[in-house]
Parts: sequence; C-alpha cells; structure tokens
Amino acid sequence: MTALTLTYNLNDSLAELRARLTAHLGIVLIGFGILGAWYFVLRIDLPLTASGLLCLVVLLGRLVQRLQVNHPVLACYTLVWGSVALLSIGMGWFNSPWLPCLGVVCVFVGAILINNGGIFIAVILSSQLALLNLTTNRTYPFWELTLLFVLAAITSWLIAYTLFTAVHWYGAMQQRSTQLLDETRDHRAQLSQALKSMEIAYETQKRTQLELIWAHKQAEDARRLKEQFAANVSHELRTPLNLILGFSEIMYLSPEVYGDFGWPPVLRRDVHQIYHSSQHLLALIDDILNLSRFEMVGFHLNFEAVPLEPLLRDTLDIVQSLVRGRPVNLNLKIEAGLPLLEIDRTRIRQVVLNLLNNACSFTETGSIDLIARRMGHEVWVSVRDTGAGIPSDKLSHLFDEFYQVDHTIRRSHGGVGLGLAISKRFIEAHHGHIWVESIEGVGSCFTFALPCTEHAPHNPTDDQTLAPMPTTAARPCLLVLEKDEAIVSMLQRYIKSCNVIQVKDSRLLDELSLTYHPRAIIHNVKPETQGTNPPVLIETEVPVIECTLPNPAWFAGDLTIAGYLPKPINAQTLLEKIKSIGAVQEVLVIDDDRGFALLVERILKSSGKPFMIRRAYDGVQGIAALQDHLPDLVLLDVIMPGLDGMGLLAHMHADPKLAAVPVILLTSSDENYLPQVGSRIVVYHRSGLLPVEVLNCLNAITNNLKLHTRRRC
Repeated sequence: MTALTLTYNLNDSLAELRARLTAHLGIVLIGFGILGAWYFVLRIDLPLTASGLLCLVVLLGRLVQRLQVNHPVLACYTLVWGSVALLSIGMGWFNSPWLPCLGVVCVFVGAILINNGGIFIAVILSSQLALLNLTTNRTYPFWELTLLFVLAAITSWLIAYTLFTAVHWYGAMQQRSTQLLDETRDHRAQLSQALKSMEIAYETQKRTQLELIWAHKQAEDARRLKEQFAANVSHELRTPLNLILGFSEIMYLSPEVYGDFGWPPVLRRDVHQIYHSSQHLLALIDDILNLSRFEMVGFHLNFEAVPLEPLLRDTLDIVQSLVRGRPVNLNLKIEAGLPLLEIDRTRIRQVVLNLLNNACSFTETGSIDLIARRMGHEVWVSVRDTGAGIPSDKLSHLFDEFYQVDHTIRRSHGGVGLGLAISKRFIEAHHGHIWVESIEGVGSCFTFALPCTEHAPHNPTDDQTLAPMPTTAARPCLLVLEKDEAIVSMLQRYIKSCNVIQVKDSRLLDELSLTYHPRAIIHNVKPETQGTNPPVLIETEVPVIECTLPNPAWFAGDLTIAGYLPKPINAQTLLEKIKSIGAVQEVLVIDDDRGFALLVERILKSSGKPFMIRRAYDGVQGIAALQDHLPDLVLLDVIMPGLDGMGLLAHMHADPKLAAVPVILLTSSDENYLPQVGSRIVVYHRSGLLPVEVLNCLNAITNNLKLHTRRRC
C-alpha cells in the first residue's frame, strides 16, 4: 500500500511539473512568434512563408494553453510534436544554416515532457537532415548536427533523470512527511485521550480521597464508640455481675449470715450453680474487654525466665475437673532437657488453658495430650485431642475474632469465639506462632511455638538494703524512686527493654547509681508539684526524669479521705481497708445501687465482726443520715444522680462536724484524675543535654503525640 501510494504521488508530482512547464513553454511560443513577426515587419523583404510559420507558432502556443486547462497530457504531446513539426517545416522552407540548431531546444523539451522523447526527436531531426541533403540541394553539416543532436539527447536524458530522481526524493519526503503528520495526529489524539483519562483518573482519585477521609472519620468514630463501649461495659456489666458473684459466694461459703436454719442440699447445689455460671459469664466478659483493650492501648508482657514443665503440670491440674466423670484421659508428655523460656507466665498459662478448655469441650471420649518438645531453636507446645475435629474449609478462620465453627443457636458448646484470637495475639507478642491441624471425625491438634533463649544462673545479693540485681545483667537498668509497688510493676510491664529497679528512699540513689550504672532515674511526682521543687540530687552523671503516673495515695490525699476502692470490690480488700482505719463499728453505705449497698452489708456481716450498717441511696439521703447520727466510717459511691459523691464530700469538708468522719470512696477507676490536674515530663541532667539527645527526646515525644492524637481525634 505504501509503494502504490508513493508511485501515485510521484506520478502526480511529475504530471504537475510537466503541466506547469508546458504552460510556460506555450507562453514562450506565443512570445517567440510575436517577436519574430515584429522583427520581420521591420524588414522590407519579409517573405510570406515566414509570416505564415510565425503565425503557426503563435497558434501552437495558444492551442497548448487551451489544452492545458482540461487535458494537460495532450497539451504536452501537442507542444513537443507540434514544435518538432514546425521546425521540420521551417527547415524545408528556409535554407538557413542556423535553423537546425533549434532542434537542440526541441530535444531538451521533449526529454523533459515525454519519457525518452529527446531520443526520438534527435532521431527524427537527424533523419530529416539526411533526407534534405539527399533530395534537395541543401548542404547541412549532417555529421556535425547529428553529433550535436546525440549530445543534446544524452545531456537532456541525464538532466531529465536527475530531475526525475529529485522529484522521486521529493515525493518520498512528502510521503514520509505525510506519514509523520498522520502519526503525529494519531499521537496527538492518543495524548488527548490520555489527558482526558488522566483528568478522569484525577477526579476519581479526588473522590476516592474524599471517600477515604470520610471512611477514616467513620472508622475513628467507630473506634471512639468502641472505646466508650469498653469503658461503659466495664462499669455496667462488671458491677451487677459483681453483685451476683458476691451474693452467691456469701450464700455458698457463709450461709450462716442469713440466719440459723438448715439449708437444703438442693438449694446449696443451685446456689453453687449460680456462682459457677456467674464465674463463667465473668470470664466471657473479660475476654471481650481484653480484646477491646488490646485494640485500644495494646497489652504488655512481664517477661521472666520460666521452666516450662511445672507451668504445664499446674495448668493441666486446673482442667482435671472438666473431664471428671467422662471417659477422657488427660496425658502430659514433656521432652527432657527443655530450656528456660523468656515468657510471661500468666499469658502462656492462659493460652494453654484456652487450648485445653477447647479440647475438653469437644472431646467426649478418648484422650487429650499436652505435649512439649524442642524443635530446633523453638519449643513446641501441642494440645492433641480425639474429638470431633474441624472441617478443612473452616481452619483458616479459626483464629478470627468471634468466629465459631458452629454458628447456630443449637450448638452444644458455649463461648463467643475469642479464646483462640486472644491466644494468637499472646503468642505473636512472644515472637512465636500458633497453628492447627485437624481431621474431621478424628481429632485436632493445636500447636504454638516459642523461641528458645538460654539463661545464666542467678545468685541474689545478700545486701537487703539494696534492690535485687536484675535477672539479665546485659540489659540496661532504670531506677524508679517510688514507694508504690503497683506503679513500679506497671513500669516493668511497659518498659520491656530495661530492668526496672524500685528505690523507696532517695538517700540510696547515689549508692545504687554506682552499683547498677542506670540509664536514668525516674522520679514519680504529683502533677501540681512537678517542676516546682528542686529535683533529687545525685553525684553521678545520670539523668533524672520527673513524670506523673497515677498513685492512689495522691487521689486520697488530695481529697483528704481515708482511701478509695475501685469497683468491683473484693471482700478481703474492703475488710483490710476498714481494719487500717482503726476501730470501726458503725458504717454508713451511700450508693445509688441498692444491690451493691446490700452486698457491702452482707460482706461486713460475714466477717464475723459486730458492724452496724446503715444505708443511703443518694447524696441527699446521705447528708440526712450523717446529720442524724455520725458513723465511724462512710463508704461513698462517686457516681450518683443528683448530688454525687464529690459534691457530698465537699459538703462534709465544709461542715466541721462532718469533716472528721473517715470516708472511703467507691469508684470505677481513677483514670480521669490525671487529665483533670495535668501532667508533664521534665528531664534533669547535671551537665545538661547534648543537642542530639534533645532531638532524640523530641522525636520520641512527637511520635507518641502522633499516636495519641490519632486515638483522640
């Protein structure tokens, strides 16, 4: 197709070139005829034949012009052969020796306008010269003119060939230019289409970004709602459940509180069933709250070197009662020489208990094997049972939250599907992995792997005035100036890269700094005194970090109360707190939850001491009860409708008569205390901080603030 197009374009170019040349030569013929006629008019001896020949020349030029309009090819042939014919007539009529030389012009014109026309014209003119020399008395120089015609034919052919080659090149370049122009147009169209597609993609991206922003906002709203749900459900579910547990425990363990009468065995069994079922319900609620807490703030592990065999034996003893009375054997198979593992004892026990509970729930007959063995650099712990097994299409979802193999309400086994999900998180936090193998109708085998770590033996120090040496000497140390062991324990769980050592007396800081070479000293101070008093002074170059962590003693001291107890309360903790106050006989319980107030009364009566208990169910009734008769102790709930616990406490402090009465606050938690009073982190160093140290601190703080902002936005 390209060759045909190129040939077509070449022919068109040649035809256009010849047409234009023919038109110009027609004008030349007309002009030549007119000038010749004017020349001969000036001469007296003008022959008639010359005038006729010049008229023919003018007529030929005019004919060529007329034919050029509609028949350009015929005009070319007419011009060439007409000129040759007129030249032949002139050579026959006139005996001028210069006249044959005009044949050279005809040869050149014929070579250009007609293919190989120059050669034919040269042959015709040479033949005519020979004929004239033979038939007339003309004496034209035949051989000289013939040689001239031959040279003219050769020269014109070369010129025509060069011209045609140039036209061919021109046509090829024109074709290439046209092709490039078409390609450019195609590319421009493609570019326009691409730009249009990019505009559409950009608009789509903008809409997607807006949708992502909206989805992120919805996710943040959902997360906040989940956090609020977790906080509310902790109070709304645990408080009534604490009543069920408390009352059923008192009825089952201390029935004498309710009077001296015989309890039927059936009633005792029913009470025990209520107590047992409420414990199971509390375990399910704890699983849901633990999962919510993991997603909100994560969880922390207390790593220690633990021998695996006694941990597994104790855990297996706990679940012995689950298979009692059934033809199921519990077996323990532990490989000898297992190394100590750096694990959180409580979390790993919970994982093993979850796996054993599942195996006991789904195994009616056969055996349940708890197996521990070393595999390379890992220790594998497996729970293998001969139960119903799990379908292969459900194995991949088994560790998902709230997933259960049987989703129907007719399933024979309880639970909400969180035990395996929580177990998976605990194992992964230990840098391990957990998986399951099962054949339906044959049994299942749950296995988790923990990395091995070797530990050197530890010899505790004999100096009882100093804190004990850390279990891993290679880890850096932190000294914590704090008397509350709960806060130190919290730091030990959060700061896993350092050994946290408690210091109760600031006078020991210099000595302990020289002994342990700590990375820093953490001083826990009250928010309102932070930065106002000079920091603890030590002689060594150890930075001192003042920070604020919630201390129950501050809460009680700020409110000038005897103490506070978080709900749900424990009977032993309540009795110990009352004992620390002193001689207490009359107790006033102020709580809007009548059931909780009754539970407190039952706990106090079950202690065997002669307590006198009065109850009030809101702040107004509490003030009336206080004014009626002063008790030895007030157990005051913080959250109540109308006049709440804080308002009643302010009223007591304003009345000198009531201000001396000891008060124990009953509250859900003290987590809202610190945001109300504020908190700061202050770093002191004897020699100041280097710029790189300041930048590292700023980097760590800003990263934490980003996380904090994402959680609260």
